[in-house]
Amino acid sequence: MLAAEELFGARAASSVSVDEIVARAGVAKGTFYNHFTSKDDLARQLALAIRLEVRDRIADRKVVSSDPAVHLAIAVILFLDLARRRPNRARILSTLLSQASDADADPNSRVRQTLEAGKAGGRFRFGSIDAAMISVIGIVSAGIQSLVDHEALDAGDRIVGLAAHALASLGLSPEEAEDVVGHPLLASLLQV
Repeated sequence: MLAAEELFGARAASSVSVDEIVARAGVAKGTFYNHFTSKDDLARQLALAIRLEVRDRIADRKVVSSDPAVHLAIAVILFLDLARRRPNRARILSTLLSQASDADADPNSRVRQTLEAGKAGGRFRFGSIDAAMISVIGIVSAGIQSLVDHEALDAGDRIVGLAAHALASLGLSPEEAEDVVGHPLLASLLQV
């Protein structure tokens, strides 16, 4: 998958051929088809693997707080920070993952649970779970694209600002959102 990651991260998956992937990987075409049914199958599996890897990193850090706003901020920051640290992986994630904005899709189940817990506890105020999901995922997706396309010296500040904006879109006041993203754990996520 590393060969595909390099190729899909550098240019659109539609312009990459199976022949290029196997040549880069140094394997036979038959070996490719032993593992994947098609290039699209490989792309979906790669995007999902990246998504699940980030999701696991999020879960490891959520233990510091029971606040759904902190949990969501951790998620937003880690997904956006992927664009800063591993732009190819972030590009793949933002362009190839199907069902990214589907509130009921399995990869989004934890985001949905966090949003529902935040609303039930009065921390978040939104009308529709679908709209809240699209808002948060839209901020992350557009943020990834912006960070990948425009390398910036202030990427850490932009990531924190986008995380605060995501929280504000869910009903937190700007001051509350700034307090959450100012949590020491969240600041440490960007200093590694």
